[in-house]
Amino acid sequence: MKNRTTNLFAVAGLTLVSTLFLASSATSKPAAQPSPAAQERREGFEDMKRAEALLRDARALLAGAPGEYGGHRDKAIHKVDEALGEVHEAIEHH
Repeated sequence: MKNRTTNLFAVAGLTLVSTLFLASSATSKPAAQPSPAAQERREGFEDMKRAEALLRDARALLAGAPGEYGGHRDKAIHKVDEALGEVHEAIEHH
């Protein structure tokens, strides 16, 4: 008798779980997949934000470097500033 009661509870539990699973899957909407173009734009945006962060780090390293290096350090900082401007415009255009 005890074994039969345990089996009945097990079957009832499995039935309940199955019913809840089927009910939830029937009412939930499948996740919309982004289009390939949207996925590419998002990945490109993430790349541009990463590039911007790396350029900011490079600028800080150059600015913190002691010495003038014959004026080349300042020229490099200027070029990094130009690159940051271009990346910023690209991100805004996105």
